[in-house]
Amino acid sequence: MASGRDARPTWLLGRLPLLLCLLLLKSSARAAHIKKAEATTTTNAGAEAAEGQFDRYYHEEELGSALREAAAAGPPGLARLFSIGRSVEGRQLWVLRLTAGLGSLIPEGDAGPDAAGPDAAGPLVPGRPQVKLVGNMHGDETVSRQVLIYLARELAAGYRRGDPRLVRLLNTTDVYLLPSLNPDGFERAREGDCGLDDGGPPGASGRDNSRGRDLNRSFPDQFSTGEPPALDDVPEVRALIEWIRRNKFVLSGNLHGGSVVASYPFDDSPEHKATGFYSKTSDDEVFKYLAKAYASNHPIMKTGEPHCPGDEDESFKDGITNGAHWYDVEGGMQDYNYVWANCFEITLELSCCKYPPASQLRQEWENNRESLITLIEKVHIGVKGFVKDSLTGSGLENATISVTGINHNITTGRFGDFHRLLVPGTYNLTVVLTGYMPLTVTNIVVKEGPATEVDFSLRPSVTSVIPDTTEAVATASTVAIPNIPSGTSSSYQPIQPKDFHHHHFPDMEIFLRRFANEYPNITRLYSLGKSVESRELYVMEISDNPGVHEPGEPEFKYIGNMHGNEVVGRELLLNLIEYLCKNFGTDPEVTDLVRSTRIHLMPSMNPDGYEKSQEGDSISVIGRNNSNNFDLNRNFPDQFVQITDPTQPETIAVMSWMKSYPFVLSANLHGGVATYSKSPDDAVFQQIALSYSKENSQMFQGRPCKNMYPNEYFPHGITNGANWYNVPGGMQDWNYLQTNCFEVTIELGCVKYPFEKELPNFWEQNRRSLIQFMKQVHQGVKGFVLDATDGRGILNATISVAEINHPVTTYKTGDYWRLLVPGTYKITASARGLGQSAEYRHIWSLEISNKPNVSEPEEPKIRFVAGIHGNAPVGTELLLALAEFLCLNYKKNPAVTQLVDRTRIVIVPSLNPDGRERAQEKDCTSKIGQTNAHGKDLDTDFTNNASQPETKAIIENLIQKQDFSLSVALDGGSVLVTYPYDKPVQTVENKETLKHLASLYANNHPSMHMGQPSCPNKSDENIPGGVMRGAEWHSHLGSMKDYSVTYGHCPEITVYTSCCYFPSAAQLPSLWADNKRSLLSMLVEVHKGVHGFVKDKTGKPISKAVIVLNEGIKVHTKEGGYFHVLLAPGVHNINAIADGYQQQHSQVFVHHDAASSVVIVFDTDNRIFGLPRELVVTVSGATMSALILTACIIWCICSIKSNRHKDGFHRLRQHHDEYEDEIRMMSTGSKKSLLSHEFQDETDTEEETLYSSKH
Repeated sequence: MASGRDARPTWLLGRLPLLLCLLLLKSSARAAHIKKAEATTTTNAGAEAAEGQFDRYYHEEELGSALREAAAAGPPGLARLFSIGRSVEGRQLWVLRLTAGLGSLIPEGDAGPDAAGPDAAGPLVPGRPQVKLVGNMHGDETVSRQVLIYLARELAAGYRRGDPRLVRLLNTTDVYLLPSLNPDGFERAREGDCGLDDGGPPGASGRDNSRGRDLNRSFPDQFSTGEPPALDDVPEVRALIEWIRRNKFVLSGNLHGGSVVASYPFDDSPEHKATGFYSKTSDDEVFKYLAKAYASNHPIMKTGEPHCPGDEDESFKDGITNGAHWYDVEGGMQDYNYVWANCFEITLELSCCKYPPASQLRQEWENNRESLITLIEKVHIGVKGFVKDSLTGSGLENATISVTGINHNITTGRFGDFHRLLVPGTYNLTVVLTGYMPLTVTNIVVKEGPATEVDFSLRPSVTSVIPDTTEAVATASTVAIPNIPSGTSSSYQPIQPKDFHHHHFPDMEIFLRRFANEYPNITRLYSLGKSVESRELYVMEISDNPGVHEPGEPEFKYIGNMHGNEVVGRELLLNLIEYLCKNFGTDPEVTDLVRSTRIHLMPSMNPDGYEKSQEGDSISVIGRNNSNNFDLNRNFPDQFVQITDPTQPETIAVMSWMKSYPFVLSANLHGGVATYSKSPDDAVFQQIALSYSKENSQMFQGRPCKNMYPNEYFPHGITNGANWYNVPGGMQDWNYLQTNCFEVTIELGCVKYPFEKELPNFWEQNRRSLIQFMKQVHQGVKGFVLDATDGRGILNATISVAEINHPVTTYKTGDYWRLLVPGTYKITASARGLGQSAEYRHIWSLEISNKPNVSEPEEPKIRFVAGIHGNAPVGTELLLALAEFLCLNYKKNPAVTQLVDRTRIVIVPSLNPDGRERAQEKDCTSKIGQTNAHGKDLDTDFTNNASQPETKAIIENLIQKQDFSLSVALDGGSVLVTYPYDKPVQTVENKETLKHLASLYANNHPSMHMGQPSCPNKSDENIPGGVMRGAEWHSHLGSMKDYSVTYGHCPEITVYTSCCYFPSAAQLPSLWADNKRSLLSMLVEVHKGVHGFVKDKTGKPISKAVIVLNEGIKVHTKEGGYFHVLLAPGVHNINAIADGYQQQHSQVFVHHDAASSVVIVFDTDNRIFGLPRELVVTVSGATMSALILTACIIWCICSIKSNRHKDGFHRLRQHHDEYEDEIRMMSTGSKKSLLSHEFQDETDTEEETLYSSKH
């Protein structure tokens, strides 16, 4: 196996000495068919080049001059020579830029044609794609070095002589040629060395750089499980990465030697299998297309059989191979370009011999010339365009371009330009940028040849309230290159912060701006607003794509210094910023975290309070509150307590921030334990709180402040906040209740403002905790909620977990994150809209109003529904046209504006989307699609036991709310209007009104009112006035209009719009013209009839009163006492009934051209048992008086008899028991005995009363 890029597998080494003689011949051995191919290759390449240019290799002292001569071969302003850095031994890494118009782009006073530095290449050209070709990465693979010099001469000279192909290429393409990435290795290599180990000292071949590092094993690798490469030993790689970061290369070629094949990503795999593993990218088809474009134009490569000495049997189908399938290369440049930049790079092995004799250079150039030019031209395939602000028209940088079905995004360039390489096909592209509404363009056709042009105009999002205070200059996901100390051992340790001191506001501002400037590729500094004293509320974002929410990537935040005198959190977050920035790209943990998470760090929420605080403060409250003396952690709206303090600027800014970003997890850093909220997600909060405390030994012990609070103990260092002490108005609870974010409060120290010398200890105690806590954002469940019809993400869909009463919602692209502890869960996703069909297609409703989603009971509400039968979709199209007409003319046409301002219009364009999908255009009589996916005719399912999801959605979400004044259903199969009822035996209440509404529609239709639909299958049909009762035309049970009238108290008519169920699209304009006036007449009519207001004598509105019209139709008053009902012109009786009030009766005359108004005033119902209150009170009073008088008379008589004293002796009472015996003895006498009766009546004598009362 050849290894143009890499060392050969060890199993080949034993064979190499046997081939040594063969490979040291003057001319390397070639197969006969290769010689024949070379002999027949003809080209005019280098025709104008100086004689002898192919007779030698250009060493260091000649390379710069050769490139200048190549640039001089073209006209002025075509070329630009610069250096991207230096090698280990200080040699320049030259790059020649070739593109038309450079002269006009280079500012005056420029450093000259061979300037070095980041800006030496000159400004970019808007819309012009960048292509780079890199050669001589392995110093002993030299053909590429020379070929790129020849290519530079060819392009420049060809442009000068007017070669149409090359003029077109350089007018539209920005070409960068880097002939030698490893000039030190080249100087050590030896001409004629074809890549075999001759037993020389290590590194003598020149393959590696001067520090013995293989440059094609030194890039960050996505599948690496070991330590990241030490970049101080490879300044060439560092320079190349920085160059890539500063640009937006679209296409690249990495030129090697050692075989003849085009290799494409990925070069390695997670398993790192030595060979035979096909490691496919998401753009596998694009890469194969690019590789074939090169190979098919190379006379040897296209054969797929290079027959290189030692590997004569090696073959490659079509001359191309997947890199990892050939053999595994970890840390290669090819994969780095694709994974970390916008760039598609392939690796090109140009010759079997790595350093062939100079005599072969002409042939190698002729072999590769056409392939090189063709590869550059392929940068123009796919889709290209600009992403711009719809308001300002300015280009938007770093917008994310995603292709449905391809899991690889690119980002826009400095001018909003993009080039997305794609093979021919049809694609859907979505553009996403923070602060703007996402935009998707579907069905983009990519053909063979030039790219399809598609521009995106993004509307600013009304919810984006967070301004950027610094310009975003970062490119797409790029690795920051920190300075790693020399002599780093293999046991790599992360770089620790060194800036340990208290940062007052000016110092903090300088610190934040310094790191934002030094690491623009992973940071973005922005402000949420200002404090009371106008200090900026800074936030540092750290992400591999700063400024952009990457779909599927969770967002995390830390907030510090909420209490101004609690400063440890503030300093820890500044330390964390330094730690993340300096270790990104070198430390695997930090790099993975930043790549997979969008991190927001707010060091100080209360900068004013901080400035008042004092170092060494342990327990005071100086500086705790903001400048208005309010505790910010008691200033958020609370679920249990009414917060009466005015909301502070800092609180407002933070709440707005939290609503603007899809934060998943957060911590509020205060001053020993991690506290969490007792909530439905108690287990989750305990888990994330523990993740912090377990990494902090002092906190985990549970006794954080033994000296100050010896009795406090927190098991494992965590506690429920309310169990510790009650905090009404806290930020932690507001996060959980008002956003998707789970927040815990972390107390970091016993001393609020420790001395500066203690800060390193705080970092050491908390650094692992800070990192581990951030990792918790990836726990639980995540995913996307997508529209099944077009694959677009659904915003604000609800994600619910069974038995946990806390749903979360999706973000703009439909992505969501739900933190959960390990276990098995049932998760449900739901989205706004009426519901779903049997096959789970959405049933959409559209409300058109000047205040959608706002209840306005005084405004009439009208409903339009179409598509109940999927095979009759004309109604769907008419309603879409109606919606478009209203929206386009709103604020332009006064009549339309007035209608929209005064009416709530609800449109359901397709009730049966499943049937619609099965129906076929131009099929006028077919019943295919009439029913839903369950075979049910939905117009027979509107009953109290509705079984179909479509009918349930309409019933529950619209009809049963009973707040519509009129409903219009659109169907097909004839040209007429029917009114209720559809069931065969039913007395039609309010018939005149229903017929009037139907006639109104028909009379505004150019032909419907004539009553002769003239449908082919019913040519003799005659319908007077075009109006008929439903049961007379097509009798059936369970219809939508019957249910609407009976249970929704809303009149409904059904309009049959055309004889043909599914006419061709060409007929839609005429159908819209026929029905437009009728549809608009319904919007006008809904304002007629009777508008009423019901109140009591005090003027209090009475809601839910029953209004009975003509002793039949019933409606209920809405909130505010309003009611509205449509009635045919004429006199109508109204009875109003409400609990606790007397029934009211009135008459109203309804005009044909305007609404009639009526105000009903209720009297309190004073009747009792159906009789007037006055009569009942009088009779009741007289009756009570008579009863009282009778009772008094009886009492007086009894008193007189009982108080009369008799003559003679009275027997005195004896002991009670004996007395009772005597009574019983005496009672045995005759019942007629007067004495007996008299004696038994002695219980109430005056004496007895006296005795009994002496106590």
